[in-house]
Amino acid sequence: MSPLVYLCNQARTCKESFAPLNLSVSEFPPNSYRTRGIQRWKEHLGAERSEENNENLRVALGKKDYEQISHLLSWGESLNVDIRHDGCPLIFWAIHDSAIHDSALDVVETLLKRDNIDVDFTDDNGRTLMSWIVSFNSSHEVVGGFRDPAQRRIAGLLYQKSNSLLNHPDKDGRTPLSWAAEKGDPYVVKWLLDQPGIELNSKCKSGRTPLFWALSNCLPFGSLSDLRVRYLLETPGIEKHSWDNKGRTLLSWAAGSAQEQAVDYLLADDNIDVNVADDDGWTPLTWATMEGKERIVERLLASKHRVDVNLADKKGQTPLFWAVQEKHHLIVDMLLSRDLVTLCSAVRNGDLAMVKSLVGAGYDVKRTNLLNQTPLHSAILSGNYEIAEFLLSRTTAINGGDNEGMTPLRSAIQQRRVDLVALLLKHSAETKEIKLYEWFEGYNLTGSFYVCLTENGGEKTLSVARVNEIASSNEAIQGPQNRSSERRFFLFKNSLPWQKGLIRDSIEILQPNKLHLSESVCAGDGKHFVLSAAILLFPWHPDQKLGGLLIPDKEECRITWTIRRGVDARSEPVWVPLDFFSTLQNSGTPEDGAELFTQFLDDLERRWLGVCDLAEEHLSNCRLEQLEHKGSNLTLIDCLAVDARQWAEFRKILKGHAQDARSFAQKYCQRYNGGRGLERIRESIDRIEKRVNERIHNLDQTVRDLLQLISLPTCAFAGPC
Repeated sequence: MSPLVYLCNQARTCKESFAPLNLSVSEFPPNSYRTRGIQRWKEHLGAERSEENNENLRVALGKKDYEQISHLLSWGESLNVDIRHDGCPLIFWAIHDSAIHDSALDVVETLLKRDNIDVDFTDDNGRTLMSWIVSFNSSHEVVGGFRDPAQRRIAGLLYQKSNSLLNHPDKDGRTPLSWAAEKGDPYVVKWLLDQPGIELNSKCKSGRTPLFWALSNCLPFGSLSDLRVRYLLETPGIEKHSWDNKGRTLLSWAAGSAQEQAVDYLLADDNIDVNVADDDGWTPLTWATMEGKERIVERLLASKHRVDVNLADKKGQTPLFWAVQEKHHLIVDMLLSRDLVTLCSAVRNGDLAMVKSLVGAGYDVKRTNLLNQTPLHSAILSGNYEIAEFLLSRTTAINGGDNEGMTPLRSAIQQRRVDLVALLLKHSAETKEIKLYEWFEGYNLTGSFYVCLTENGGEKTLSVARVNEIASSNEAIQGPQNRSSERRFFLFKNSLPWQKGLIRDSIEILQPNKLHLSESVCAGDGKHFVLSAAILLFPWHPDQKLGGLLIPDKEECRITWTIRRGVDARSEPVWVPLDFFSTLQNSGTPEDGAELFTQFLDDLERRWLGVCDLAEEHLSNCRLEQLEHKGSNLTLIDCLAVDARQWAEFRKILKGHAQDARSFAQKYCQRYNGGRGLERIRESIDRIEKRVNERIHNLDQTVRDLLQLISLPTCAFAGPC
């Protein structure tokens, strides 16, 4: 066989078998001519073969046939390993596909053993080869994590070829450690953390450190921890008190992704703030609640830190709201007893469905918020009739005041919501704390109107009419009709109805300082009586030439009530109160005449103390005037003499009031009220006498002191004589 034929046959065989051409000169006879020819043929066929192998490599890369690529790479160094597919080199694709192709890792290791391999390539997102290789978690795909050692070897080879790859950020600012922390194998993360110069807390453009990315992974059901998180948390120098660009903390991420051991680790830190809210207002508790992470919620609530369950997000929603919204019933049970604001918030927002859900879940509708307001307060303040009606159907505790003393009824009156006032009265709202002027201001009434509160079996109604129209309903004039348990309380801004004779048997003109008390039969059968009390305390207008205390005119104070003969539950004869008429500020419907008379006495005490205040102010002015005149104002003696007589007159008037009130109370309570209320009235009278007499005594002493001051020599004011 000729050398040429032999050479051609060898080339054909190699081509068919994809084996490298291997020719030996010893197979030919020793001839220099023949040797040079064979060498030239070898070079020609080798170049042809290299070009063909490069083409085969390109085809294999396009097909992602890494077994064929590995086979081709084993032929030698003549292949072009920088060959590209879609703009990226072979080594990039081998690393990129190593998560799904076992043989791709072999290709990567083979390539990295070449001296001329370029490892500084970055893709369109700026990610390096190191970034890609450490971001694959082989344990998810391969039982036992058999790829992990190979990944670490490859990462080590890359680091040896270019240590700048260790912390090289991509276009989003994420480093290889950031990617490994989120997606990589735990032991690759550990390897990175052990490398000198590793940047532990570098933040990406979203403000997250590698630990943030590790905590963003939700653990599979039943898992308690992530080794990547554990390795990061246990590394000295890891920052544990930082926020990402959306304001989320590490605890927020751990809570939202159910990283239980990470949550425990972070909660063990005495300096951690467990209530930090992100840009949406969501706290770690909110995240755990929204995601339904029951064990995390339990850990947060049981921690040594004071987790605030009442913090609302930017939309005003609390953790309990989200628990109900997402139907996380176990979390609802955990939060119900701790929450103070969610029901009130739902009420303010007019969310009736949420209100019903919360109440249905067991929320206490009597619970107050930080302002001491109940959900009913919130319903009234927001003017929501439907929700107020629903809440009233679930509770009878409707009279509590908030920190400002505002009851639901008072709020409704101030808002002039007649419909809400009627609703509250229907459910027996207490009117005792509402002052007369509040009714008139709330209903925008003048003194020519009156307000009538009607109570029957606990249910109350309110009506408004002109004073001149009272004759059509005033049973003090027409005679009371037989009514069962209905009682009416007429409130007047002034004494005009009495002065006009619209109230039966009333005294039209009052004598100043006299306590007018009366009793009269209302109907001819002797079964109905009208009882009245009235006072015009002072005014006092002494001769201004002599000086003395000036007490201006005061509004008359009047009350009237009617009673009728009836029987009690045991068929025993009793006197039953029917209607009450009053100019007092109190608007709570009295139980009986004794209670109304006690209110009258309280007002009398207030008026007496007001007179004493004026007297003390008058004497204080006298003292200043005497000091200004340095004792030379001798006319002050006449003025003080007038005052002294006035204090004596005060004692006389007060004594008469006390005697008349005791006599009237004794007679009324014993005859018409079964003795009820008498002791309370006596206590009021005793208190008035004691307090006012003490004040009058002090006034007397002040006058004596001033008279003694006036009697001193003039030099006592000017200095040594």
